[in-house]
Amino acid sequence: MIPDTHVEKAFSVSLKLGIKAVFYSGEGYPEMLNSIPDPPAVLFYRGKYPPSELSPAVAVIGSRRCSLYGRKTARKISMKLSNSGVCVVSGLARGIDGEAHRGALDGGSPTAAVMGGGLDVMYPPEHASLAERVAEHGCLISEYPPGVKPARYTFPERNRIISGLSKAVVVVEAGERSGTMITVATALDQGRDVFAVPGDITRSSTMGSNRLLRDGAGVVLSAEELAEELGFGCAHAPSVPVSDPILASLSGKRITAQQLSFDLRQDASTVNARLLELELQGLVIRIPGGLYTLV
Repeated sequence: MIPDTHVEKAFSVSLKLGIKAVFYSGEGYPEMLNSIPDPPAVLFYRGKYPPSELSPAVAVIGSRRCSLYGRKTARKISMKLSNSGVCVVSGLARGIDGEAHRGALDGGSPTAAVMGGGLDVMYPPEHASLAERVAEHGCLISEYPPGVKPARYTFPERNRIISGLSKAVVVVEAGERSGTMITVATALDQGRDVFAVPGDITRSSTMGSNRLLRDGAGVVLSAEELAEELGFGCAHAPSVPVSDPILASLSGKRITAQQLSFDLRQDASTVNARLLELELQGLVIRIPGGLYTLV
């Protein structure tokens, strides 16, 4: 049993850091978690919304070591789900998780990141700015009080919250022995629907997700079909902002990144970084010959 003094200290530190807490079956506690076998007794959170307001929700998860295809797919699916009013839940990890959050932010609806340590301990450290964006537009969640560092055992524990908050779990890319597959097993125990994106059969990083399809998981061929199957109306993507100089320059054209850099008088690295971002958003496509054009 945790001494009362430790509990009091945890909540005192939380308040100083702007971290709030909700208790099992209490006000602000998500209804979806009330029904899982081992709900967390307390949820610490920081952000614009309490966990109870982040619904309907769908988890989008996958491998840390993912392909460019996986990154683009996770981001596009998440953006479309978010655009239809769905809260995308993920774990803020490298790879698929990070792209899921970025896509959700592009789509305009809140996104929730469930972390494997205290909310004052950023992991991975390079996702600090992404975590701030998630908090600004959604919510950071953890069952661990401030000061708790992520450990091998904390990630499987947090995974039950990711699936527990969600109506369904979408696996983009996953190896056979990965944390993603632990989340899938937990989701099935919780009675959640599981979907998977078909992947390259020659890659070990998609062997787990492909086997899910073999074993009866729902097939994700498009975000629109997924939203329809889950009962969400997938809205049209927001119109392309004409203020973006790269998008404006690509309108009706097929040109190279080098030509764009010259035309816009921008540094080549800046143009290439923006092109990758627009490509991940599904707004720009690279075609043979190193040419870029609008989708």
